[in-house]
Amino acid sequence: MKPAIASFRLAPEPAVTADGIQPRAADSELIERLARGDHWAKEALYRRYVKLVWSTALHLMGNRADAQDVLQDTFVEAFRDAAALRAHGALRPWLLRISVHQAHRRFRRRKLMRRLGLDRSLDDASLEALLDPAASPELKSELSQVDRALQGVAAAERFAWILRYVDGHSLEEVAAASGCSLATVKRRLVRAHGLVQTALTEDSL
Repeated sequence: MKPAIASFRLAPEPAVTADGIQPRAADSELIERLARGDHWAKEALYRRYVKLVWSTALHLMGNRADAQDVLQDTFVEAFRDAAALRAHGALRPWLLRISVHQAHRRFRRRKLMRRLGLDRSLDDASLEALLDPAASPELKSELSQVDRALQGVAAAERFAWILRYVDGHSLEEVAAASGCSLATVKRRLVRAHGLVQTALTEDSL
């Protein structure tokens, strides 16, 4: 399955941390030290993976306030469950899965709040809004159509499409992050991809 649109460059996000220090310890060392409750390892984990979690949360939520909550909740959960990390064996997919889980929780809550008329948050991080400023008007128009199309699918399908085609994860990575089988991810992508393609086709008529 090919992406519905040409590849595009998202505008760079400002660093969430105050500096750009990158710890040199290997992930395997961090895992061992996290399991022992090492405070340094927690800080190193945050500094190493905060950009990954932030960009994932931002793309999935389309809202900076919600993305910030997902970022915070992801690391709170990661630090709380660090003792069980040895069973996972790899930091990046473990954190990505927590991020997606937290995004689902926040997305369901936001949907309920909006249904009750209690959510007044601004959707300020749509795909179009995150696009590189140098992008062409045509590409901006395409992404606007994609955003609208993805609003018509279930959260699981929307998240799968963004993880695959915006963040560039492999099918296996998307399945692992979503906590489902490869076959399920493929079905979700087919559904979302079909709506995105239809939206782009109708817009070009």
